[in-house]
Amino acid sequence: MKNSILLLCMLGLQMLYGQSPQTWRSQNGHSFQGTFIRLENQQVTLKGSDGKEVTVPIGALDTASQVQARRNQAAAVKDGPVFTHKNRYLRFSLYPDRTWLTLEFLQGSQVVNNQKYNLNIRFAEIRAQNDWQDMKVKEVYGNIEKTRDKVIFRLLMENGVVLKFTVDLDDKDELTYEFEAETIPPGLPKLDFRCELNFPKLLSYNSDSQLYQGALSSEGVKFENLKSFFNGYEILVTDLQGEGSKIYYYEKQTREYRGKSFTVKNPRMKSLKVEAPKSAEAGSMYIWFYNGAAPFEGFNILAHSPERNNLGAGPFSISIK
Repeated sequence: MKNSILLLCMLGLQMLYGQSPQTWRSQNGHSFQGTFIRLENQQVTLKGSDGKEVTVPIGALDTASQVQARRNQAAAVKDGPVFTHKNRYLRFSLYPDRTWLTLEFLQGSQVVNNQKYNLNIRFAEIRAQNDWQDMKVKEVYGNIEKTRDKVIFRLLMENGVVLKFTVDLDDKDELTYEFEAETIPPGLPKLDFRCELNFPKLLSYNSDSQLYQGALSSEGVKFENLKSFFNGYEILVTDLQGEGSKIYYYEKQTREYRGKSFTVKNPRMKSLKVEAPKSAEAGSMYIWFYNGAAPFEGFNILAHSPERNNLGAGPFSISIK
């Protein structure tokens, strides 16, 4: 137990994925910052900034930290996933809200790229040109169906549409999923349904320091150094005709690119590849930049059905290369 506490302190644990840091204290007086992962079988699991998870007995923590761990676990159960699956290569969880799936790739017991990927849904009624009304999730609909190789999960939207998601449970190193609008009440306007893999803003301008700071650089980058800073950060595109090209992130000028696959390359991480179905009739993808001329703005990769009146598509796949 002492070795576990010592290791925990040496890691200098930090919060990930936009959560706020919490201070934890051990019975022998050590204090540290950490991300709460879970409390299970009287064992507390925390994660460090390097992606490593450390598990210690809850009794090794002082009384206040034990109370904190139990409160975090209660909150996690309340807002937690309705289904979780893990194989040798990845772990994913299904959630009963607009962020319907979270995904982590694994190498051994560690998280690849020290990153969790969120798949969100975007569902809207198109009432007129440029008049899109987003529909909220009302609840999980029916039972979660699990077979040997698939899990099926449904969401009921506020306008009565039932969205169905199917995710493979095989032992592969990629996530494969499909989606469709299973039930559509009569009399609704045209609908649009897509799944979005979100990439947040990478840098923001700090007027005090006059530097660009953010996820890629906490120290900051001068404007004149942005181009060299983004060297090697590019997106490989296979278009609808099967031709390959590159989007150099610093030089992109338009907001949208359509394609069969996108590979996000970052010299600091392993590449992430997202692929559409082989047949265009089964669905397509496009990449949408928040601001077409700004290299530091974020972007989404969207999986889309082939036609707005045909609200089913897949399979799509996500992998680390």
